[in-house]
Amino acid sequence: VVGTSLLLALSILAGVLLVSLQGMLLAMEGQSEEQIIQALADLADDDGYLVWSMVLGALVSVLGGHIAARIAVIYPYFNGLAVGLLSTLVGFAFWSELPLWFNLAGIFVTPACCVLGAHLAVLRPAASAAP
Repeated sequence: VVGTSLLLALSILAGVLLVSLQGMLLAMEGQSEEQIIQALADLADDDGYLVWSMVLGALVSVLGGHIAARIAVIYPYFNGLAVGLLSTLVGFAFWSELPLWFNLAGIFVTPACCVLGAHLAVLRPAASAAP
């Protein structure tokens, strides 16, 4: 639950930062307030934005899986996978708002990155114990 909550909170934060950055870039280009508002409203159709969103989402998923595995010492991979699956289920709430390719990629990327994060958590104690 903590890992999933963290993943969702960080995903929201990453999304806000990405939209803010996009807005600042548009403002630096000299676009009007109305143009910026329209461009930000159309971000769900911008493949470049969606790819960056997926990259940030993947990094956040690795962190969420890592935290879940560190907190729940027993069954770290299961906990990482659980975070990924719960987060994917939450993502279904936004299914109709985003392109199909993005949604389908998220179904596979989110759980895989969470398990990767759990794996990194499992490796961490071994790395710190090395001479």
